[in-house]
Amino acid sequence: MSWRRVGKSVQALVAHALLFSFTLLLSLKLQRALPYSWWTVFAPLWLFHAVVARGRFSLPAPSLPHDRRWAPCHAIMATPLLVAFELLLCMHLESSSYVVNLKIVFLPLLTFEIAILIDNIRMCRALMPGDEESMSDEAIWETLPHFWVAISMVFFIAATTFTLLKICGGQGARVLIISETKKGIVVY
Repeated sequence: MSWRRVGKSVQALVAHALLFSFTLLLSLKLQRALPYSWWTVFAPLWLFHAVVARGRFSLPAPSLPHDRRWAPCHAIMATPLLVAFELLLCMHLESSSYVVNLKIVFLPLLTFEIAILIDNIRMCRALMPGDEESMSDEAIWETLPHFWVAISMVFFIAATTFTLLKICGGQGARVLIISETKKGIVVY
């Protein structure tokens, strides 16, 4: 056991403890059991971002495709966009007059989700074999996770957009609910 492994373990423990404390503070604030401001509630989350950025916790990138050099763009954009979303959300929650519009608050989050979608599509294309090469099992297994992340991000973007529209009272956020009763099928 080396000191480096011990340091990484302590760093992971601190990151998880900060996330847990944010979750605890948020639940207490939502139950109105905590008199602190939203800035205090979000402080452990911002410290978590600092610890994670320092530790560079991420999934390993696949091997370099066909002698090309690339890096996951969304990994670089993640922390600034998430911190911007959290800061805007904190400003929105803290102000009684809602100085920041909720649609502007969600803009960094939607930008981050779209960046993940585009980046995973780019990774899928980069991992595909060239015209003269055939598709091997290894290439399929390297491409498949990025393909599923891209598909999932389409649904995640739609869910975030519809949630935002529903919170803001938009008419486009109406959901079709079909319920079966004793009298027949009811559509809401």
